[in-house]
Amino acid sequence: MFLSMKWIVSVLLIFPSVVFSQATYPNKSIRLVTPFEAGGTVDVIGRSVVNVINKRGVLNIFIDNKPGANAMIGSLAVAKAQPDGYTILNVSPSIIINTLVSKPAPYDTLKDFSPIGVLGIGSGYLLVVRKDLAVNTVQDLIAMSKSATNPLTYGTPGVGNALHLATENFASKAGIQLLHIPFKGSAGALNAIVASQVDVMVLSPATVLPFKENGQVKVLAFTGSSRGKDFSSTPIMKEAGLDDCVIKGTWVGWFAPKGTPSEVISKLSTEIKIALRDPQLKDSLSEGGFDADGRSPAEFIQFVKNEQDRYSEIVKRLDLQIK
Repeated sequence: MFLSMKWIVSVLLIFPSVVFSQATYPNKSIRLVTPFEAGGTVDVIGRSVVNVINKRGVLNIFIDNKPGANAMIGSLAVAKAQPDGYTILNVSPSIIINTLVSKPAPYDTLKDFSPIGVLGIGSGYLLVVRKDLAVNTVQDLIAMSKSATNPLTYGTPGVGNALHLATENFASKAGIQLLHIPFKGSAGALNAIVASQVDVMVLSPATVLPFKENGQVKVLAFTGSSRGKDFSSTPIMKEAGLDDCVIKGTWVGWFAPKGTPSEVISKLSTEIKIALRDPQLKDSLSEGGFDADGRSPAEFIQFVKNEQDRYSEIVKRLDLQIK
């Protein structure tokens, strides 16, 4: 039985966006919200991938930095956006950690977002200290911390982010206490240690390497399971005297608001995969201690579930909670 033309036209008038949006996507620029300050690791990696994608000419993506509240301001803005593929999120594990340390949780990672893809995964972090701190090894730092009248300070891009947990994890393994000084983003925290306003930081290699080369910070150890290619002279934690202190690096991934059509998610995922094949981009990520990823949306969903379990264990062990 054939449907009448009148019925078809009436459906198109009622649901025009459903019928046409996927077929014409994208027909305007896409806003990529980065919930951190410009210049930090997440921002730099996101911009690097966007530059390669935009050169292909299939998509036109622009960056919108919305820092604050450990990525919650920008993340919530995306969660509440129209699920049409024109507002997406460029974020770190903070999107997961916020739900574990904040009570009440600001959102549900998998109920409020649709994972698109992972840009890169870090193999570990670098433990650094200010250039004028009188320590040269991890054991020196532990000894100074234990003998200090006032606790040594450490900076992070905010309360409850991956760097906060990684630093507290290190302090717990080392049996020391450090005083947390949170900043609005990675750039502010990094500026603080370069200016000797905080004593210690745990940072991704991509952020640290230029400052190490200029002598603006001292690097004590790498938290990965093996030495990195571009910092091969830096000992891993086991070599520095801490046997049980392998701390995985951060990752950067893209999410869309829940309800975004699967065809749109697939298109965005495909563009990420194509971009990550670019040799210059892969080399750039590698130099910063990241491996290009590009897993499928389905694989990313399972990865998020695994990360929720991993960070939940760390949060419980360290008894971290923000009300």
